[in-house]
Amino acid sequence: MARFHDWLELGKNTIRSLKASDVANFYSYEWPETKRILVADHAAEIEHESRAWCRWIRTSSAILYGVAKKLAPLRRFAFIFAQVFFVFLLVSLATSLHRVPVLTFVELTATFLLMTTLLAMEIIDKLKFRDELELARDLQATLVPKFPPRMATYDIAAQNIVANMVGGDIYDFVPLPDGRLAVLFGDASGHGMAAGLVMAVAHASFRTQLEVDPTPAAITASLNRILCRTGTNRSFFACCYVLLSPDGNFVATVAGHPPILKIDGGGKIAERIGRGAYPLGIKAAMEWEESRGWLAPGERLLLHSDGLTEARNTNSREFGDAYLDAIIGWHPNAPAHALVQSVMDEWKTFTNTRPIDDDVSIAVIEKR
Repeated sequence: MARFHDWLELGKNTIRSLKASDVANFYSYEWPETKRILVADHAAEIEHESRAWCRWIRTSSAILYGVAKKLAPLRRFAFIFAQVFFVFLLVSLATSLHRVPVLTFVELTATFLLMTTLLAMEIIDKLKFRDELELARDLQATLVPKFPPRMATYDIAAQNIVANMVGGDIYDFVPLPDGRLAVLFGDASGHGMAAGLVMAVAHASFRTQLEVDPTPAAITASLNRILCRTGTNRSFFACCYVLLSPDGNFVATVAGHPPILKIDGGGKIAERIGRGAYPLGIKAAMEWEESRGWLAPGERLLLHSDGLTEARNTNSREFGDAYLDAIIGWHPNAPAHALVQSVMDEWKTFTNTRPIDDDVSIAVIEKR
């Protein structure tokens, strides 16, 4: 519990922090902007009202309506209940006006209006922040392909679910002019806007470097160099990069990411590709080990983010690697899109109503 001394210090800090410019900004910009947004639905009606007192009533009503409209249902109920209670209190005071000082009406109304104004401004700030997040989400959606490319040599399927409004997972499948397929599958550190920015930088660097040299050594070195320059030691990018040839040969690099699963024609895990290593964006002078392999017709590579296997159910049990291996074995002959959908359906059933803690991404690449 906060002590009286804590409240006293808070009051002193508040007074010391107040500036005349803050008050002026509140009067000239913040409140007019807040009022403009709240009354937007009724602006035309208010504008056409000729009588000043009717315009004031319409404006006040529109502000209260705007605040209630932008609240979540439970908070809207509480806000409307407070409004009704306030009106009831005013009526009660009015009926006993001879016993209540007029100042009480003024104090009560001023307090109510002040609290409503502060609530309205907090709502507008959150709405502006939400609008920025929605723009970032729309940008991210353009970076994650909705439909993987169709190729004669490979069947590709993928799915991504974002935990917050803006995610940090990314996958991209780029057919090269010589028939090879370049695959980036990654997970930026953290959540939300920060992760989305790291992901966007990594994706742009990847696409740029592809035009110069698509080999795993060049891709990882380029991404790592750029991320080290633009981020901090807490902004890193765990990823897999795979370069597949039309004949099924591939070379892969795994940087701080769950290993790539190679699945044989019978639905068993034939190999886990990639060992523990640093993610990109932490140390500038680093190299990552390359793994080489070959996919026979019907064999697949499965890539997934740690948000899949580390997801927990309502009993706090992890989804886990063993469960993922079992699901893969249930569908040995399923096409790539069916396997992705089966894994995601099982994940949704497993987590049930528990909120998502991390982005979940999965991709399957099958040699035709």
